Amino acid sequence: MSLKQTNLALAKDDTNRFLPWLIAFMSLLAILSVAGFLLLKQVSDLFEYNSNDTMTIQVPSGNSEKRTNKKITQIINILKETGGVIEVSLVPKVEVIQLLKPWLGTISESQTLPLPQIIDIQIDRSSGITPEKISNVLTIIVPDITVDDHSIWLIGLVKTLQSAELMALFILLLIIFIIIGTVIFTTRTGMGIHKQTIEVLHFVGAHDDFIARQFAIRGLVVGLQGGLIGFLFAIPILYVFDNLLQNLEEGFLPKAEVNIFVWLSVALVVPMISSITMLTARGTVLKSLKKML
Repeated sequence: MSLKQTNLALAKDDTNRFLPWLIAFMSLLAILSVAGFLLLKQVSDLFEYNSNDTMTIQVPSGNSEKRTNKKITQIINILKETGGVIEVSLVPKVEVIQLLKPWLGTISESQTLPLPQIIDIQIDRSSGITPEKISNVLTIIVPDITVDDHSIWLIGLVKTLQSAELMALFILLLIIFIIIGTVIFTTRTGMGIHKQTIEVLHFVGAHDDFIARQFAIRGLVVGLQGGLIGFLFAIPILYVFDNLLQNLEEGFLPKAEVNIFVWLSVALVVPMISSITMLTARGTVLKSLKKML
């Protein structure tokens, strides 16, 4: 399909002058919706993975560090022998401080702050192991021990993130419908402006497909122009947003990033939109010509 047009001066129509900029704005919103969906999916997948088989045990710090360490050793040995527990790991105090830093600031590094010892365990949920069963076994050693099941609150958070993903897809779908509606309107307006030329072309033997191709070419050009402009505007926005994500303090959210897959996905929005504008223009012309002639 040649992009050169010689029969219909569609590019000079007043209705087509604003269309590339409208498509550019819609493309920008579509690109941000796609990027938002993919970033939300990264976070929700990480949360969902962590919620499946992880529990955390908090052991309060005692007056004697030596006695506390002895109890920690006993707890770890018991957990390793407990059915359904796959892996046991003591979280270093440095990591605990880093996790608390976003909320407590530098006070989390204070030597006088009674930080609990944290033990992470990987479990097999099919074994029927529960926080209550683990707590009943370990309270014999440390009465104030706390067993947290991440899935209790993470599942709710994952569902919220997945709802946000669906919202991003809904926005993308809405944008596509707006683009289709706009192209239909401008195409029909263009056909009205060039009605006499279209009738002459029919008179000299031009087929409907030939006329539709003229509008389809214009739709493709407008879609590419608008899509590329929208993509160029999206690049600095995504770059800044990626820097914000990378500088986010550990402990707030799992690390999401605008990686190569995200960039490739948002780049595909440009040919997607140009294809939509081209096919919509062509379909609109063919349908309208059947009614006109």
